[in-house]
Amino acid sequence: MKTEHRRRAAWLLALLALPGAAHAEPALWSVRGDGGTVWLFGAVHALKPGEFEVAGPLAAAWQEAESLWLELDPREIQTTESAATVAARALDPGGRGLDELLGADAAAIHNAATAAGVDLAPFAAFEPWFVATTVTLQGLLRHGYGFESGVERVLLRRAQADSRPVHGLEQLDEQLALFDGLAPGLQRDFLRQALHEYSRIGAEFNRLAAAWQAGDDAALAALLKQEFAPYPELAEAMVFARNRRWAGSVEELLGGDDDALIVVGALHLVGDQGLPALLAARGYRVTRH
Repeated sequence: MKTEHRRRAAWLLALLALPGAAHAEPALWSVRGDGGTVWLFGAVHALKPGEFEVAGPLAAAWQEAESLWLELDPREIQTTESAATVAARALDPGGRGLDELLGADAAAIHNAATAAGVDLAPFAAFEPWFVATTVTLQGLLRHGYGFESGVERVLLRRAQADSRPVHGLEQLDEQLALFDGLAPGLQRDFLRQALHEYSRIGAEFNRLAAAWQAGDDAALAALLKQEFAPYPELAEAMVFARNRRWAGSVEELLGGDDDALIVVGALHLVGDQGLPALLAARGYRVTRH
């Protein structure tokens, strides 16, 4: 049972990139080269109202930073084009519906949905990964968590108020492709586990959000290694490969004279393949604040 619980937690961490830190505050790093400074802040994408504000070392970094960089500019998903992008990924190009894509697992997954109190009927046309992410997000909403209170949206509103330029490290389709590219078996596992986790996601997320507020880098690095052990291809696609790409983006920014604040899920900031470690290995001065 403990192994199954850990595997379910892995999907939640992969989806929401939940953080921790070794200090009594969320993770913030400075990276300095010969030009400007890049600040790296670890984020929780969905929070309850009032759980995050720009304060402490982050407030100081905000005063120095001349631009804000997010995994994805949230404004991109508020366009008509974004709906078409999501549909192109969430719908099977061959026209198969959810049950056909689930195959022999369809009956068991429908039973799991019934036990969880989740109605799969509205999702009949979609691929399993999209249903799984939607079920997880619905569970979070039921417990008061939302993206409007999450780190990115709070900082985006602050950037708009301060006339600070905002950029995205990735495009929406790039992020969706991470899920859409999962093997069929992994997509089915993702949905099955999202349904099993649905009834207790609030309590689990409460603990994870509390760990982010209190901080523990070492614990999160150990958790990252443990939770993704059954799914190395998932860790590579969703975490490590993206870290390497983003390290290149940080280097480009460090080559200029302006300072920048980069905000990504704090899962990307820990361990020997995290962004700070990758940049330190490339010779940059990296400091945890």
